[in-house]
Amino acid sequence: MIAQPKDILDRVERVLDYHHLSKHTPDSVRALKPQTDPSAQPSPCRIFPGLPKVSLPTNLLDIATSATWLMRDGLNALPDSHVRPPQDLKTIATWLFMAYGVTARRRAQGVEYSLRTCPSASALFPTEVYLAAFSIEGLEPGLYSYNPREFTLSRLRDGAETLAQIKRGRPDLAFLRSVPAALLVSSIYWRSAWKYRVRGFRVAMLDAGHLIANLVAVANGLGIATMTRLKMNDNTMRDLIGLPPETDFGSFEAVQGMVVWADGATNPLDPGLAAAHPGFLPPIERQPLSRESVPYGSIVAAHYDCVAPGIPLRDIRPPFTELSPMPVIHESQRLVIEEDTTSGPSLRQVLLKRRSSRDFTHGAIPRDAFLSINRSAFRTGSFLPLHPDGPYPGLVRPYWVIQHVIGMNPGIWYYHAHTDRWVCLRVGTYRDSSQYLCIGQPRCGNAAALCFMVADLQIVMRGCGPDAYRLAHLESGIAGQRLALAAAAAGIGACGICSLFDDDVRTFLALQQTGWEVLYATALGVTAPETEPPGYPGLGIG
Repeated sequence: MIAQPKDILDRVERVLDYHHLSKHTPDSVRALKPQTDPSAQPSPCRIFPGLPKVSLPTNLLDIATSATWLMRDGLNALPDSHVRPPQDLKTIATWLFMAYGVTARRRAQGVEYSLRTCPSASALFPTEVYLAAFSIEGLEPGLYSYNPREFTLSRLRDGAETLAQIKRGRPDLAFLRSVPAALLVSSIYWRSAWKYRVRGFRVAMLDAGHLIANLVAVANGLGIATMTRLKMNDNTMRDLIGLPPETDFGSFEAVQGMVVWADGATNPLDPGLAAAHPGFLPPIERQPLSRESVPYGSIVAAHYDCVAPGIPLRDIRPPFTELSPMPVIHESQRLVIEEDTTSGPSLRQVLLKRRSSRDFTHGAIPRDAFLSINRSAFRTGSFLPLHPDGPYPGLVRPYWVIQHVIGMNPGIWYYHAHTDRWVCLRVGTYRDSSQYLCIGQPRCGNAAALCFMVADLQIVMRGCGPDAYRLAHLESGIAGQRLALAAAAAGIGACGICSLFDDDVRTFLALQQTGWEVLYATALGVTAPETEPPGYPGLGIG
């Protein structure tokens, strides 16, 4: 193991301090005052006044392949005739809409809000998508901001400066000149912090993970080969999207990752254009997201401590990606899927109809379906700069509280994704505990199964640097969205849970004397029928 410099270790300790500061306890939740003014919420859509817009076509491509097959096999689920779609605006429009499009508009408590194909905690949608178009028929090369509400692209930069800036100081990204496009995923922390306060950084990272998982899943359905990077140069990306050096918290935004359309471009961008670009990029005017904002210096500090330069280890590899909270003395068992799942609905149907379950009945879910959903999330790999030795997450490990899965004892289980084996830690019914641990949300007690995702933050951050904190949250969001998609494909309800009594969960899982921390939870079960109209999701403290 390479010893980290003192300044890196100091940053690690500050990020760990932020993590402890952002934890929920019964006392801290009681002290939080629920939001009562929806009109003060930051806008979920970024507007660039005065910039040219491109309307996206609405005659979209179909994604007819089974969502179950795509979640399991990726591009291999498609016949050869369905891969490498046309590199045109129609394909881009389909990719953007299916991954992050508006599917419904609701009104509650006098406020209209939208639902999208990608879930977001309390429908706050802190995540933005930028399209770096290099070789798309019908679209001038350049950087574009995607507006889901208008279904338009606003042109921010030309193609040469976009390519030059993305690969500035990153020789590993020189290949971008020969691909059709790349999608950048960014976070606006104020949108999450408006409700979740200091925990907003963590919630925004989970939402970014949701979107990255959706972008990859939709690309697979369209036959697009992708390459995903979860680490970008913060300074060059901030300049690219046009943020001035001193930006107030209400406008602060950071690029978290990139999903590249990795097929060879039909008409590659001339590499000489990018090489000749002088490098200065002026800031870009943005419309304020809200009439005022509350600054959270701890969030900005945590962000910069994670992504600032100076970390000697760029990639996270074994042994850090092979850590397990389970002692080897525990006896494990392999649970075989006895009947392979049928084809089920297409990915298009799943994305357009998927909704987070507001509550569950105590009904049972089938064992084979549950095992398949779990494998879709935790046996389908990770993304650079995480390099596990197998097809499993690099940092995140799942514990399951099983309440009613046919053929499995109720109790606390650990899934060892490295070996595809299960450990039953305690047998019993824990509905009351599950509800309490998720700050009293009844749906977590009513669910058939509840997954807690944990990561050993202390060992990984001290060995690999502070950005492991951001990466662990992104990976948790990716796994959570894979669970949600696979569950919807199987006709099972799902809901992500970002608010937890952190240390009480650690005690419940017997992790209190370790460096393993809980980052996220996902509940699965039989969705309960809604008996009352939904309230406005942005209010409250959940």
